[in-house]
Amino acid sequence: MEFWKLPHPDSCPAVIDTRSGRQWTYADLRREVAAHQESLPRLGRKSLGAILARNKSESLFMYLAALRSGSAVILLDAAWKPAVIGEFLESYRPDWVFGGPSEDEFLGFHRSVSGVDGLMERDDPEDLDLHPDLALLLTTSGSTGNPKLVRLALKNVAANANSIVQYLALTPNERPITSLPMSYSYGLSVVNSHLAAGGCLLLSDDSVLQRSFWDALDRHCGTSFAGVPYTYQMLLQTGLLKTRGVSLTTLTQAGGRLDERFIRQMYELAQTRGWKFFVMYGQTEATARISYVPFERLGAKIGAVGVAIPDGALSIDDESGELVYSGQNVMMGYAECRNDLANDDELRGVLRTGDLARRDDDGYFYITGRLKRFLKMFGKRFNLDDVEKVIARRCNATVACYGRDDLLQAAVEYSGGVEAIHAMICETFDLPRPAVQVVAMQELPRTPNGKLDYQRLSQPLAATRD
Repeated sequence: MEFWKLPHPDSCPAVIDTRSGRQWTYADLRREVAAHQESLPRLGRKSLGAILARNKSESLFMYLAALRSGSAVILLDAAWKPAVIGEFLESYRPDWVFGGPSEDEFLGFHRSVSGVDGLMERDDPEDLDLHPDLALLLTTSGSTGNPKLVRLALKNVAANANSIVQYLALTPNERPITSLPMSYSYGLSVVNSHLAAGGCLLLSDDSVLQRSFWDALDRHCGTSFAGVPYTYQMLLQTGLLKTRGVSLTTLTQAGGRLDERFIRQMYELAQTRGWKFFVMYGQTEATARISYVPFERLGAKIGAVGVAIPDGALSIDDESGELVYSGQNVMMGYAECRNDLANDDELRGVLRTGDLARRDDDGYFYITGRLKRFLKMFGKRFNLDDVEKVIARRCNATVACYGRDDLLQAAVEYSGGVEAIHAMICETFDLPRPAVQVVAMQELPRTPNGKLDYQRLSQPLAATRD
């Protein structure tokens, strides 16, 4: 199903803006998308665009318009700091940008005369060689500012959406609420899969801890909810899931490892309230989803990332123990600069996940560790090498970062207090105070060959500051 073509009956509801209450049928949505598509600049070649996305109708319209037009589009989070967004725009120099607050926000662009608010065109478009299959570019490390992007073709996006429709058994009666940013691969997969199924999107940009979010979900009879580990921890602690969401039928979790005690709580709560709760595993490199645990097996498979999604396959490398995924949803490869956008499909449907895994006798997979240095916190991936560079530059000190998916730890060769460093890390990476731990050391431990000894650093440290 090519969901961006919106091949559903005209009168079926497609989108509801939960704040204004405005509704669009699939016929309305097709008209809006066509109008946005018509507004895109004509350059005599495939264009490159950037959308500063919000969970709003305008972002959805332009996203679908870009896919339908054959453009390649970068999705960025409009909530990021302007400096971070500016780094991406400087690295890739797109032909157009949608969603900026004013024409003065980005140098080298002017407001489009097309009539579509928020669309800016580059003053002097440069020659650009884009791979003909390239359609979507997603960030790998969130607001850390690393310009690396995942290169996706339309076939990748369609394959993942269709697989999700199958294993979640989605129907046109679905009403998912946008509980995650559209620019985030997990949040975007919710949009894509439910449009493929012919469901109705409930667009909300409220926090899941706000009363207005749950009021909107109940008012519009939302049927499904998606969250990352931190989301469910907070919701369970506040008790919101025990009283709200009377119309919910399906809840999903991805974006990192949810502690087993919370999985058990969610499993028990789902049984009590008549929900299906799906624990899933995925990566942006696979357009979002790789595996899932069927709800009927969750009680016996707590801690597992499950089995491969439909039309995908999982295996473990005999030598390294690395989990390997194969499927049509695997990315074409990475881009780290504008010239990389012309590159061919480098992975050919096979993704080495960077995670170590084991397989049980029933064919269920469990993640046991990582080969790469990154954390997944609150649904965002943090490349620890990138984080180290940012902290070292701002503190003018040697730093080593490590941790787990609920805690970013930083050891700094620094003689002064660490409170200012702690505050800087929280502000820079948009993390709550309890999720960051800093320790000051006179000298960081190193291996005999002079490299930082992360194994020793990861052992419990006595002199830490929250």
